[in-house]
This record gives sequence, structure tokens and C-alpha cells, in this order.
Amino acid sequence: MHSMIIVISFLAIASFHLALANPSSQLFGTINSETPPFDIVSKGSKYEVRRYRSQLWAQVDYTVEASTDFGDKLSIGFRPLFQYITGKNEQKQKIPMTIPVIMQQLDSDSGRRRMAFIMPASQFSTLDQLPKPIDTNVKLVAINDPLLLACIKFNMNLTSKRVTARETELRKATEVDHIQLINEQASIRVGGYNPPWTLPWFRTNDLCIPLVNQA
Repeated sequence: MHSMIIVISFLAIASFHLALANPSSQLFGTINSETPPFDIVSKGSKYEVRRYRSQLWAQVDYTVEASTDFGDKLSIGFRPLFQYITGKNEQKQKIPMTIPVIMQQLDSDSGRRRMAFIMPASQFSTLDQLPKPIDTNVKLVAINDPLLLACIKFNMNLTSKRVTARETELRKATEVDHIQLINEQASIRVGGYNPPWTLPWFRTNDLCIPLVNQA
């Protein structure tokens, strides 16, 4: 056990030094892709309230076993979306990848989930500007509400335990500040900013919950 701890510590230190030596590498969490614009309305001790602009999503709803961990079987949603932006659409048009990738657990009892890619605001402002998907599982939607979200950042890989812990932390922190969040599970958005090969310590994730009062 002692030798294992030494090895893990060495790997962590080595990864840190490599990250400093090569800051542009996605392996160490560098974010170069377009992200959706937002304004910071207020900040709490562990979170911030963001006001997003309207967004265009390409999304896929799918179902897994109810016991499936949050971070498992993400490829079911990711694959058709990635194929869509790389040319599997009626115009054979390539669309730049943006971040974060949005993940939602629509119903934990039935295992219904959603994954969405945010279409780049720098290129598209209306749905009719987007190429039509060939895969009928890919839906194009305009997200106009809710736009006011409380968000908490965290790192490491996505797991059900970690996502639940961050949700609890965010709800407790906003409650102290008298900010009321929507209780509906399907409204929670988990955003992943890095490719799978990024080291867990350098990953960027956030969990966002809409405010009840959207004024």
C-alpha cells in the first residue's frame, strides 16, 4: 500500500510539471474551443450566477439502464452528435465543436438521458441556419429559457457520486444566500469541457441549476 501511494504521488507531481511545460496540450485541460457567452450576475462562496444568451442545441435523448453511472455509456449520445457536426447532415456541412458538452439526467427511474452540443453562436443565430440532421435521433432546438443559472465548477471524471455531491453543495450554498433553485432533476445541466484523454486533475466540469426567479 505504501509503495502504491508513492507511485500515485509521483504521477501527480509529474503530471503537474508536464502541464507547466506544455500548457497547450489538451491532455492537461487547455480549453481552445468556443464557449457560449454569458454574464456573471453575482458570485457566492462556491458558485456564480450566470445569465446566458439564447442558444441553439443539437441534442440526442437516449435511455440506459437506470443503474448506469452518470459517466458511463456517454458515447450513445456523443456519437450521433459528433457525426452531425462532422458532416452527417443534408448539406454535408462541418460545424466547429464547442464546449461544454451538456449532459442531463431526465429521469433516474427510467434511465432517460440527454446529451447536447451547443451550436457556435459565432456562426448561427437561428435554427433555420443549421444544416438538417440525417439521423432522426438528432434534434435541433432553440434554448430561450431558462437562461439564469447557478453554476458550480469541479474537476475529475464525471460520476454519479461526484455529480450528486456537487448538486448538494450548490443547493446548500445558494440556500444560505436566499437564492431559490428549481427542484426538477431534468433541469440540471452538467457541462464537460474536455476530451476523454484529459487527465482527471485538469478536467473542467460545471453543474448548473436554473433559478426559480428568472427576472
